[in-house]
Amino acid sequence: MRRCGWLVVLAGAVLATVGCRQPARSASAATPPATTGAATADEYWTNALEEVYRSPLELQAQHQTERRRSISLNKIMGGDPSRRQIALTFDDGPHPDCTPGILKALADARAKATFFLVGEKAEQRPDLVKAEFAAGHSVGNHTYHHVNLTRIPPRLVAAEIQACGDVLQAATGVKPHLFRPPGGDYSLAVATTANSLGYTLVLWTDDPADYADPPAKVLMTRTLDWARNGGIVLIHDGVPETVRLLPLLLKDLQARGFEFVTIDQMLKQPGHT
Repeated sequence: MRRCGWLVVLAGAVLATVGCRQPARSASAATPPATTGAATADEYWTNALEEVYRSPLELQAQHQTERRRSISLNKIMGGDPSRRQIALTFDDGPHPDCTPGILKALADARAKATFFLVGEKAEQRPDLVKAEFAAGHSVGNHTYHHVNLTRIPPRLVAAEIQACGDVLQAATGVKPHLFRPPGGDYSLAVATTANSLGYTLVLWTDDPADYADPPAKVLMTRTLDWARNGGIVLIHDGVPETVRLLPLLLKDLQARGFEFVTIDQMLKQPGHT
């Protein structure tokens, strides 16, 4: 998982950078934003970079709260429960050490998936973005810096999403329309901003927590036991154990009758939530 800070200007908004090994960028450097309360700028942005993962139960509870309040958002929680289908979603790529192995395993199984890409990583390896897109997988936006959008000023949320979208469009020639907030952590303001930019918010039904590096047996058991019709599974590009187990996971899930579909395919079907 990435751990770094930043200091660049994106869409006219200041975003801080500290000690991250990144290629030279065309964006100009700028002074960090003013202190926020008692915290320094570095402390503020470090807090925004802390990873938070919302569980499927938490996401479902948030969804139910939105429904009770008659809040209508353009988002998908899961596919049609009457269809024996699963959407595998890979977050946080691309990774030169892992993405090729994921693409090979998917190709060998004739399976499709969805990749939610971090803009700064995609900018470094547009060839991997192109490879994902050319193979028929869906490519989605996961912000430029993988920052927790609920912990940055609202004016910067759009900048993060737009910057990643620009990178993905440059690589694929197509404007992305799928968006996943890092960790699934979103507010109404974040969701409405993403929707206003033309994105569908994509969450998940299953999280085997591969980012925490569980033992192989645990990762397999969680993924297989929690598989369900219309499931959206959160796994990660950049986790070697996930790449190693992927061929076996695909084989076992196919043996159980599951078809692997992209989020785009799920959205075209009635019955998704």
